[in-house]
Amino acid sequence: MHELPLVFFTVLGASSAGLFLIAYISKKLGQIDAAQLRNANIVALIFILVGLAIGGLHVGQPLRFFNMLLGVGRSPMSNEAFLSGIFTGFAFVTVALTIMKKWNGLREICNLFTVIFGLAFVWSIPQVYHLPTIANWNTDYTTLQFWMTLLVGGGALALATGARRLGALSFIIGAVITLAARSGYVSFLGFTAPELGAEQSVFWGFQLAVLALGIMVVGFASLKTQASRMTLATCAAAIILAELSGRIAFYNLWQITM
Repeated sequence: MHELPLVFFTVLGASSAGLFLIAYISKKLGQIDAAQLRNANIVALIFILVGLAIGGLHVGQPLRFFNMLLGVGRSPMSNEAFLSGIFTGFAFVTVALTIMKKWNGLREICNLFTVIFGLAFVWSIPQVYHLPTIANWNTDYTTLQFWMTLLVGGGALALATGARRLGALSFIIGAVITLAARSGYVSFLGFTAPELGAEQSVFWGFQLAVLALGIMVVGFASLKTQASRMTLATCAAAIILAELSGRIAFYNLWQITM
């Protein structure tokens, strides 16, 4: 599948941005300590680096990434590439300063900018796919699912790294909205591409089943004083796989309107 690198890039990137956001707010609210914030930021950095590395395979030659930057401000794809780079740069500096335990003021500023540019990066992703020539993508459902990955993936990772309260809330909100919106999305595709939409049933079925199960697991874990790290990590891994499955279905909907 030619778009598979983009599947990983968008899911891992949005989940990383969500984790940075949730961990940062959790620390400000006093729900996690500095060590937990550090660990969450390290995990988030790893996710965006892996996402960028895999996403780069879609470009072909690495130097083409820099050619994409020539259209910043007028090309949605260039904006996405630019914002992903800025987001990753601030994330790297934030983690580096945290590990070195120096310049706390600068680290705080970098962490804040990481969150801001992470949100800007996620905003830029669906702009690439709002194309009048591809009716299956040119819908608000496209924007919705990318933002829900931030809540679902980021929330699951936040749970696994210690930000349990806000992580659980973010995941449950994202999962419930995803489940509630899916029938409308399928109905929309019933008009634009009924056969192509039906072919994605397995991918969507897996995604929705994992999200539904995840709601129960996360809800149960939230009620317990202590939850197994292995359980939360396994849950997070399953949820990321579910989001990857849903994103594969999205890219499979590519079809030029006649």
